[in-house]
Amino acid sequence: MHLNFGHQLVAVDGPARRATFIHTHTDGRKEAVLKDFDLLHVVPPQTAPDFVRVSPLADAAGWVDVDPATLRHKRHANVFALGDCANTTNAKTAAATRKQAPVVAHNLLAALGHAKGEARYDGYGSCPLTVERGKIVLAEFVYGGKVAPTFPNWLIDGTRPSTLAWYLKDRVLPPMYWSGMLKGREWLAEPALTE
Repeated sequence: MHLNFGHQLVAVDGPARRATFIHTHTDGRKEAVLKDFDLLHVVPPQTAPDFVRVSPLADAAGWVDVDPATLRHKRHANVFALGDCANTTNAKTAAATRKQAPVVAHNLLAALGHAKGEARYDGYGSCPLTVERGKIVLAEFVYGGKVAPTFPNWLIDGTRPSTLAWYLKDRVLPPMYWSGMLKGREWLAEPALTE
């Protein structure tokens, strides 16, 4: 696997298995680069929405400027943020948001005097990477890229493709997402609290 930072995908010729990128060099010079591929995984540029980027809540990069553990704004104590708009360094995934939501909920209640302690977000994120039909790698990690599996390795090894991980992604996670997470019912997302 080769990582190519500074490359923006501009065209894909699927039948020819060829992708065209614009590579921006460190000196600002740009050049078109053609790459042949067997498997192409491209991460699009990630930015916060315009209304966030130009607001007084944004940091210099345009994300809501929060403490990465408490998810509370660094300058406005009555503001919290989570998900894709926050300047946390974790992957912007639904799995991250499901761990962030209870942290924000608890810390907001604590700020209002209705809860004790401070909840902390550890940067958890999960990326189920499909490697073939019927098998995925369930990559789970926290801040710093440290591996943080939910399940024991003998059940689902997050470093190897598995059919059980595919089943989890295909059959278990969708109802958990639609019927649990989106309705505020989640049993695997309890935040860590400090006194």
